[in-house]
Amino acid sequence: MKPINTEQNATEEKLYTKAISIVDTGRQKIVEAIYSESTKSYYLLGKLIVEEEQGGQAKAEYGKQVVEGLAKRLTLRYGRGFSKSTLKDCRSFYQKYDLGKSQSLTGELNFRLSFTHYTYLIRLDNEEMKFYEQYAIDNRLSVRALQKAVQNFVIARVTEGSKALSTTEIKPKDIIKDPYILDFLGLDESQHTDEKVLEHKLVEHLEKFLLELGRGFAFVGRQYRLTVSEDSFYADLVFYNIPLKSYVIIELKTRKLQHQDLGQLQMYVNYFDQEIKDINDNDTIGILLCRDKNEKVVEYTLPKNNKQIFASKYKLYLPSKQELEDELEEQMMLNGIETKTNKENT
Repeated sequence: MKPINTEQNATEEKLYTKAISIVDTGRQKIVEAIYSESTKSYYLLGKLIVEEEQGGQAKAEYGKQVVEGLAKRLTLRYGRGFSKSTLKDCRSFYQKYDLGKSQSLTGELNFRLSFTHYTYLIRLDNEEMKFYEQYAIDNRLSVRALQKAVQNFVIARVTEGSKALSTTEIKPKDIIKDPYILDFLGLDESQHTDEKVLEHKLVEHLEKFLLELGRGFAFVGRQYRLTVSEDSFYADLVFYNIPLKSYVIIELKTRKLQHQDLGQLQMYVNYFDQEIKDINDNDTIGILLCRDKNEKVVEYTLPKNNKQIFASKYKLYLPSKQELEDELEEQMMLNGIETKTNKENT
């Protein structure tokens, strides 16, 4: 017999999660409509400048005159927002952006980010620009969050060996990062942190933590009570991933992972699968978020066909690009994926 309070809690959380999805989707469509029209106007300004410059005789000097003259007149008419640097960004935006990718099925220009997003994106190389544009759309990133994602070298951490998020055939392993970067917590890497403090900080900075987790995560609760007969257990953090239609349990360990930790998490996952999730939910996912881990301990503890339990490290500082690349390569080697280093050594 299922505990009544647990069933009621789960039902309320599912209703809340679905309500969030409806409201957020509606608001996002409004934002995207505003972005589309506003960004399109800057794109067309860039097109106008490029076409005018191409019609001039001495292109470099004439182009400078076009931008300076237009900036002055537009600023007099509309005020701020049309400086020389802005119009140069408009020009670069038009020149670099993939026109075909910005068009809808009807042939209309359809931008889903603000012009400020694109002024940052056009400074990246083509591959990174395409990746981070889609990443920003999928995760609804602000410009500041987009800049942070680039600095964190997210392109190397999102799905091992893959550089794009897919909305089709997504698997649990596709949402897992290793490591998770928690530099926004303001905790000292050199000092030991109590697990309760780490949990409190993550909830305090929940919006930033959701961003680091990735797309489609909704917060369900902290210290989620699991009642087994007369015994009670508490899962540190519980989320629901909307694209996967799965509950995600995160257990925190501010020390090196031990095999017993994975057994504890496995019990929580099994409980959710049997007592909480309904017929429309997929299998529950468990993430053991730890200070450090021995990959072999993880390998020998979890079954070979494991698709639900994952162990990831966290870092309280922003690693260098080289550190993240090394971390990614190590993870790829452990999963039997050929790396650039492997190729060079063969």
